[in-house]
Amino acid sequence: MDMLREYTFSLEYETHVYLLSVLLGAGIGLLYDLFRALRIVFPHKNIAVAAEDVLFSFLSCSAAYVFATAFTGKLRVFTLVGMAGGFVLEHFSIGNLAMFLLSKAVKVLKHWVLKPLSKIIHKIGQKSKGMFVKNHINLLKNKKNLQSP
Repeated sequence: MDMLREYTFSLEYETHVYLLSVLLGAGIGLLYDLFRALRIVFPHKNIAVAAEDVLFSFLSCSAAYVFATAFTGKLRVFTLVGMAGGFVLEHFSIGNLAMFLLSKAVKVLKHWVLKPLSKIIHKIGQKSKGMFVKNHINLLKNKKNLQSP
């Protein structure tokens, strides 16, 4: 009877871990949607897309490894299946809504934060450009004066 109780407890624990792994898979799906939204709002070249893919892979694999080893002590197939299921479930259920909301959030962030920031940087660039051009002209004049006998 004690052995049956241990098995039941173990099965309950593994069910709990499985459901948490499904939730982690959905979170990884949301992270993927965030990268997709960034690609839509900020179109960029293949090298940047590859760097994002490497970053996503590193983050998702790290999360999967830490999760699996923290709850079960080793990487177990049922946790990987749960994460994959959660990812697919998120993608086909709320994935499109998440993409829409994340794209809007990134566009708002771009408009309210990055646009004013780029104007400030542009003004700083214009002022520093003026200083450098003036210094360069003075340097050229001084060089001519030094070369003439």
